[in-house]
Amino acid sequence: MLSYQHMYHAGSLADVHKHILLARALTHLADNSAPLLFAETHAGRGRYNLDAPEARKTGEAAAGIDTLLRDGRIAKGEPFLAALQRFQGKNRRLYPGSPALAAQLLRRNDALWLWELHPREHAVLARLFEKDRRVQVFHANGQIGLPLRLPPKPPAPRRGLVLIDPSYEIKDEYAALPAFVRRLRQRWPGAAGLLWYPMLPAGRHAEMVESLKN
Repeated sequence: MLSYQHMYHAGSLADVHKHILLARALTHLADNSAPLLFAETHAGRGRYNLDAPEARKTGEAAAGIDTLLRDGRIAKGEPFLAALQRFQGKNRRLYPGSPALAAQLLRRNDALWLWELHPREHAVLARLFEKDRRVQVFHANGQIGLPLRLPPKPPAPRRGLVLIDPSYEIKDEYAALPAFVRRLRQRWPGAAGLLWYPMLPAGRHAEMVESLKN
């Protein structure tokens, strides 16, 4: 299924939470002078307009990033906040997806590998980064594509951070993720990982979390 559209949820409380943690992780890893590779398996379009009809329809950005900024609830020292302001420039209604946020935080000698399967979202993502030589954008499912490129071959950096954030439209995604994570560990031991998942009342995440502990 390819029905999920993140534009309805961009800038939500969960989105901001994820991006604050991602910004902290990238900033920490960038303290090491060695080059870094950021890989994202489900990248989305990378850039969102919070005044778009989709964002207004759900009101999630209004309850999320808009309220957090208005009330000063994001600490001034957060790397996310500085990256957000750089990304927005003069247009405060723009919001970065994790690919654009990572691009703001990474350095000239770092690299980004981004996968997006949805044709329209992939097209927007590819245009966003067409002039950024650090970035490679792939029209595919990253859970399939990323392992095929591991371990990274020179000149790609050996150190890395992988962000895994599927739509979870398909119930089987929960069951498939532990095996995918184990495969990444085997093929790319020099990488850290962030797995983002919803904790819904149905509790489908619980078995996945237990499996990841093994």
